Amino acid sequence: MDQNIVNKMNIETPNLIIIGDISYDTNKFYYEDGRSEVRTNYGGSSVYASVPASIFFRVGLVSNAGEDIDVSRLKHFNIDLKGLHQRKNERTTRFYNILRTRDRQERETRAEYNENLATKFEDIPPEYLSAKYFYIATMPPTVQLDIIRKLKENNPNAIIGTDTIEQYADLEETKGVFDLVDIAFIDKEFDDLLNCNAKTKIIKLGKTGCILQECGKNKRIYSKVIENVTDKTGAGDCLNGVFMNLLANGYSKEIALQKAVKIATMSIKDFGILKIKERLKKELDQNEPEH
Repeated sequence: MDQNIVNKMNIETPNLIIIGDISYDTNKFYYEDGRSEVRTNYGGSSVYASVPASIFFRVGLVSNAGEDIDVSRLKHFNIDLKGLHQRKNERTTRFYNILRTRDRQERETRAEYNENLATKFEDIPPEYLSAKYFYIATMPPTVQLDIIRKLKENNPNAIIGTDTIEQYADLEETKGVFDLVDIAFIDKEFDDLLNCNAKTKIIKLGKTGCILQECGKNKRIYSKVIENVTDKTGAGDCLNGVFMNLLANGYSKEIALQKAVKIATMSIKDFGILKIKERLKKELDQNEPEH
């Protein structure tokens, strides 16, 4: 390949590529006065990660959607969408959540997952393979493992981060995934993953913050506890995407995590991640910290 083309591709490639699923999320909210309300918006781990991450720096998104989704709504964000593929005659994955408690912590979830839209390594545009950082969002661990191994073959110097959910946390394949990556996002309850081989671990403590664990040292990052939570869906993905993108663009891990915790806390005040940019303008301090 002509070197000028290679250089041009490298310049245009975002420093962080986020790989994962996209969905429609439908939530049914119950209120104390007996009323209920049903609302639908964009969801999926890759969207919850890429939208808030794009507030700070351009980010690449790799995902598959059905022909029933309006991709134009994502064009309002600083997201490179050449890796977002719409498949004809396919229906985008749906998640249905019933939120009953006042703090929205307890929920019933039902999924209509379209396996034909599962994101694979082959969906990654060739120019993305030269990126410095990759975030592999929550997916079945066998899919994550395949993507990570092939990324390492194509780009041995890439920094890779990942996360998982309770459904997969105890699987042997998930431990294999977390042993391969550089940055592991781990819920505090996932005991089997806390001893993984990842050099950097972000241990998520729920509404109270995180622990940055590296080289045998722990740094606690506190979050502001929100009393009136609207919807905490995707808050973990939000944190992960912001942290990875700030890190990919020169921020220290500690500062990146402080800002990521702040944005993730902000995200639970509204339904749907697409409002995060508006809320950021209202609430985020104007003074940027030092790198």
